[in-house]
Amino acid sequence: MSAKTLKEIAKELNISRFTVSRVIRNDKYVSDETRKLVLDYLKKEPYFPNTHSKILFSGKVPVIGLVFPSEATVMLEFYAQEIIKGASIAVKEKDFHLMLFAQDTFNYQECIRLYRSKLVGGFVLSGIGKNNFSDIRQLKKEKIPQVLLCSHLKGIPSFDCDNVEGGYLAVKHLIKTGRGRIAFMHGHRNWVDVSDRCKGYKKALTENKIDVDPNYIKYSRKIIDLQFEKNAVRELLALKKSPDAIFAASDRMAIATIMSLKENGKKVPKDVAVIGFDNISTSENLNPALSTVEQPIESMAYIATKNLIQMILTGKIISKSQLFKPTLILRKST
Repeated sequence: MSAKTLKEIAKELNISRFTVSRVIRNDKYVSDETRKLVLDYLKKEPYFPNTHSKILFSGKVPVIGLVFPSEATVMLEFYAQEIIKGASIAVKEKDFHLMLFAQDTFNYQECIRLYRSKLVGGFVLSGIGKNNFSDIRQLKKEKIPQVLLCSHLKGIPSFDCDNVEGGYLAVKHLIKTGRGRIAFMHGHRNWVDVSDRCKGYKKALTENKIDVDPNYIKYSRKIIDLQFEKNAVRELLALKKSPDAIFAASDRMAIATIMSLKENGKKVPKDVAVIGFDNISTSENLNPALSTVEQPIESMAYIATKNLIQMILTGKIISKSQLFKPTLILRKST
């Protein structure tokens, strides 16, 4: 049985398609008799709303564009499913649709084209790095509805974990276990979340009167460097006073760090304790199981998308941002 259009339903019931639309939208300006007529019909005949008709009728584009730049997959790959789940719940609540866009690198001009073509009503931009912040500001100048997820920028609606607090919790725990020479696997400087975790790392050390040794903070020259952890561990172990603990900016980095430590004859956590960040699904199944900091990705994506939908419906660009509380998850690696 093929689905009916508004026009076909209206013709069969001998009423206007605008009246049918009002019933479907649960508009109060419809008589009880007409409402019953339409609802009884829809119980027997399937109807699927036409998105383009909805755009013409309301002037709003009920489509959310969820953007995943491939350069951000190093941070997002393990919880992309949670981002999609949270965003999907939000769009379903408001009868919106979700479209995924994978870009090699973030392309703000493509975002402008999609918006002006009325293919999307706004964007959830996930894992945007510092090198694209000028592009984000350009989207704001164009008055395109957008929210940042897993990143944050002043003046742009941003929904992120409190990464400073998360880094602080991780290092404070290591100090409590008696570790005093704590290194930080930073990776590339592009990621604002990682920079915040580094701030939390330094805060915990300073608060406990432990010097921040720049030799203990390891950076990568490439956004994606598969040899980073191996090289960084080798450099750390070569120091006169090698670290007795390592805080990695992500669970992926922590896993690679543990593997590199084992390759160099070190036992975790006996010789070197390791803690990560994210609480990805594989972290609990490692040997030893990985201590980490969990961020509520699904909730972050849900709230971010919900706020974006509100912007689209009201036509007002907001500047609301929210930081979500991290949770320390302790396992055997520390």
